[in-house]
Amino acid sequence: MATRKFHDIEYPVPGVDTAIKILRPDARYSFTNLQDDDCFDAWEDDTGTTPPTRDEILKEVEREVEIYNYYLYERNREKAFPKMVDQLDMLYHDIKNGNLENGSWIQAIDEVKNKYPKPD
Repeated sequence: MATRKFHDIEYPVPGVDTAIKILRPDARYSFTNLQDDDCFDAWEDDTGTTPPTRDEILKEVEREVEIYNYYLYERNREKAFPKMVDQLDMLYHDIKNGNLENGSWIQAIDEVKNKYPKPD
C-alpha cells in the first residue's frame, strides 16, 4: 500500500490496491479489473472476510482522493521550498546580520507558504 507521510500524519496514495488493503487489511488477492463485483481472480482472507464490492472499493478510492487532494499544498511546498543547504545559508546570514524577523530565510519560506496555503 502506497502512503505519504506529512509530519506525524500518514495518508494513502489513492488507488485500487490501497483501497482494498484499507478495506480488507488481512486479505491476499489478485484481480483483473473493476468492471463488476466479481472482479477478483483469487481471494484469501484468514479472518473469513468476503471480498469488497466494486462500489465499496470505488467509494474508498474516492475518500482517498479527497485526503490526497487536501495535502496537495504540502506536496507543492515540498517542491517549492529552497534546498536545505540554501536555507541553512540564508539562516546563517540572517543570524549574522541580526535579521531574524524579516530576513531572506523568512521571506523565502513565507513566499512558498503564501503561494500554497494550507486549506482550512
